[in-house]
Amino acid sequence: MAGDKRHDMSSFHHIVLLAADNTEFSEYAFNWYKDYIHRPENFVIILHCTDHQAEDFRDASSKDASGKKGPGRTAKMFKEYTEALRCIEEKFGTLMANAGMHGKIRKGNGKPGEAIIQAAAEEGASMIVTGTRGLSKLKRTFLGSVSDYVAHHSPVPVIICRRSERST
Repeated sequence: MAGDKRHDMSSFHHIVLLAADNTEFSEYAFNWYKDYIHRPENFVIILHCTDHQAEDFRDASSKDASGKKGPGRTAKMFKEYTEALRCIEEKFGTLMANAGMHGKIRKGNGKPGEAIIQAAAEEGASMIVTGTRGLSKLKRTFLGSVSDYVAHHSPVPVIICRRSERST
C-alpha cells in the first residue's frame, strides 16, 4: 500500500526486539547483538521507552516545591522527551543502516519493563535483547531492574547484555 508506514515482516524468519535508550549500555547491547546474533533474515525493532509517564506530565503542571504552577515544566519535559527520541532514532537508525539491518524504531508507553513485554507481544518478537546498567543489589531491590522484570515476564527468550569490566 502506498504511503503505508507498516513494514511487511512476512519475509523475515525472526523478529528481534531490542530495548534502547540513549545510554552506552544500549549501544553496547546493540553492538553485541550485531556481532554475535544478527542474521540478514532477522527484522530488528528498536524500542525506546521514555522515563516520563503520563502522570509525570500531568503532575508537572501542578504546584512545584515553591508553590508556583508549572506549565513551563510540562513544556520542558515534552521538549526533553522529543529530543531524546530524536537522538535515539538518529543514533540507532544510523547503526542499523551501517550494519545493513532491516527494521524499524518505535516508542513504548508506560513503565519500561511492561512496555517492552507489551511491544514484544504486539510485534510477534521471537527474542528480546536488552542492556543492563549493572545496578547494585541494594539499588535493584529498591528501584527494580528493567532487565530483571523483562527476564521474569517475557514469554520469549531474553538476552541481557551485561558490559564486563574489561570492555569499559
